Amino acid sequence: MPHQRLRHLQSLITKTMRFSPITGILGHRQVGKTTLASLLSDCYVTLDLGTELSDASAEPMGFLAKHKAKPLIIDECQLAPALFPALKEWVRLHKEPGQFLLTGSVRFSSRKAIRESLTGRIINWELLPMDWAEQNSQPLADKLLRLMKAKDLNIELKCNPTFTLKTYSRYLYTGGLPGVFGVRDAGIRTQRMETQINTILERDLKLLVQTSLDFKTLRRLLAALASQAGRRFSISEVARVTRISLPTLRKLISALESMFVIRFIPSEGDFLKPVLFFEDLAECAHLYPGVSDPQKSFLLFLYQNLRTQFHYRPEARAVAFSYAERSGHEIPLCFRCEQRLLGIIPVIDESTLSTAHKDARNFIKRYPAARVLLVGLGNNDLLMSRNIRYLGVNQML
Repeated sequence: MPHQRLRHLQSLITKTMRFSPITGILGHRQVGKTTLASLLSDCYVTLDLGTELSDASAEPMGFLAKHKAKPLIIDECQLAPALFPALKEWVRLHKEPGQFLLTGSVRFSSRKAIRESLTGRIINWELLPMDWAEQNSQPLADKLLRLMKAKDLNIELKCNPTFTLKTYSRYLYTGGLPGVFGVRDAGIRTQRMETQINTILERDLKLLVQTSLDFKTLRRLLAALASQAGRRFSISEVARVTRISLPTLRKLISALESMFVIRFIPSEGDFLKPVLFFEDLAECAHLYPGVSDPQKSFLLFLYQNLRTQFHYRPEARAVAFSYAERSGHEIPLCFRCEQRLLGIIPVIDESTLSTAHKDARNFIKRYPAARVLLVGLGNNDLLMSRNIRYLGVNQML
């Protein structure tokens, strides 16, 4: 099928199964967890099936004993919390690695019964929506690490030949969920996205939050969150738009984070409110199809595609954050690895290049060891100083 690709996470899962008895693959609904797991084992059960869920919930030890072949994939395992104490006991008695591969659309740590049972017995990995490299069957890029580790920014970076303005525009509306971006028909793709949102709100959310709010209100909440994507988050604004009380709103937002729908990155500088991102660009665009801000869209694209270079290299221990000052100077996306710091400023229009350059210089005054990339959609490449470079996004993918 056109949406099946080699995933960056596969090698890390394979290595983990060599020494951990239980390995978890977590991520957004329809991100490709089951497809990835199925490449690693033929032994598969899903708790989406009523009979399997009933067995796993009513007699979990019997359920595990019944499926003798290993590694056993248990799909959507968060649906049966009673299964996890049984898994704990099972691996206590059977200590060999690579026995179970669990997938879930909800972060296990968000459910107390699961969290307490599997502490120290499972290694979890998060599968992100497909980035540009995965969609184009390319290896995981290492451009950001190279730029961080080099003595200065004057290093050769080859352009990615698959990037064009046409393919970029398409990515903004098709995103990185395999079950969505692989659908060519726009109408079917839209309906598939709407069906997915219905499942998230009607089923997944209710695993984590008991709420009497109706579907329309919850749908309005997602749209309000999508409208804030790429900027500092204002919970009071969301409360005003949705008319949801702040205590309830906080619980719902926490649940949506645990379901891999949204993610917050911290802020540094004069503003400490976190910046909101949606895990998938297509979902964000579907929920908030209003007038598109090209600058914001480019920032969301950069976040979704650059973070993978660190996410799938956990040894880098990278942290993403945003930086802004009251004076107006801003670096919307930054990555910190140990003592190395790299700022990213999207530049849609060259008329804003001078302002972006000032923002970069100001940032380096605050963090003298930092480096800043001014990233455009074209093929420009200009070394503005040893720590500031203006280049095309196709050199970073």
